Amino acid sequence: MRSTTEKALPTLVLVHGAWHGAWAWDPVVPLLTEAGLSVRAVQLSGLGRGPGRHDLAGHAAFLRSELAALDGPVTLCGHSYGGAVITEAAAGAPNVASLIYLTAFLLEAGESCADANALTPAPADPALGPTAEGDYLHVSEAAARHLFYGGCSPEQVAAATGRLTPEHIGTVTAPATRAAWHEIPSTYIVCARDVALSPQAQRAMAGRATRRAEIGSAHSPMLSHPRELTALLTEAVRYA
Repeated sequence: MRSTTEKALPTLVLVHGAWHGAWAWDPVVPLLTEAGLSVRAVQLSGLGRGPGRHDLAGHAAFLRSELAALDGPVTLCGHSYGGAVITEAAAGAPNVASLIYLTAFLLEAGESCADANALTPAPADPALGPTAEGDYLHVSEAAARHLFYGGCSPEQVAAATGRLTPEHIGTVTAPATRAAWHEIPSTYIVCARDVALSPQAQRAMAGRATRRAEIGSAHSPMLSHPRELTALLTEAVRYA
């Protein structure tokens, strides 16, 4: 039981990456709860996910509304594209105590995800990357397996790829207008075997963070390394 004099830990709000949903955090939510954290995984709007604007501005506005409804301090954790969302949404939010970027886009104002990912080599086979259809980007099962799910079991890959949804191109091309990490302490967790967002690109952005950690995983450690990731997230929340 927590001492009455012990400072309450921030609520950990988890923000998923592009093409995914709140379900992506399912393996780590119970582990984080067991570690003593209060956890909330949010779901951004999008085709097959929920109503609202599907671009960065819409996602940031949604997250700000979620923050306004929470009591007490909050730590925001963004995975991949979710990093751009927390960068934009947390600016000026009085209850955000810290930020965690998990192989994520820690953007400067005026920079887009596409800009920050310029250091990541394109797949040699174009079929292993996203494809555009109108205003939306789609990821095939083969592309998702290559980009997102290194180190995952075949069962995990099949379950995850069956739940992916299209992502609006505005999530990739829209620049951040505000950069909350200038005022809020941040931790960057580098995924050393990621091919979707290369370690080189991650480390360039991690240099902007207050502190840095590393995990020897591909893009989705919540699936491939849930206990190791839980330990890193718990440490980052307590650091705040």
